[in-house]
Amino acid sequence: MGKLATTHHRKTMDEKYDFIDRWLPARYTSSVNLILQEKRRPAEYIRRVKKEKIPDKEIMDALYLIAKLNKLQRET
Repeated sequence: MGKLATTHHRKTMDEKYDFIDRWLPARYTSSVNLILQEKRRPAEYIRRVKKEKIPDKEIMDALYLIAKLNKLQRET
């Protein structure tokens, strides 16, 4: 049962990464820090999380939110 949950989780994360790669704008690090507010991170670390797919939940959620907003703006 643990393998099925892990497989589903991995598939969900892969879909999230694909969405971020497709819809994230070119300049996103300052937007991530605006979302994180008190837990700001250096721009280099944010780029590294995106590029190397480091499992930092807070940054990945912020990147996903920015990508969703960018998608909505482009479709409108």
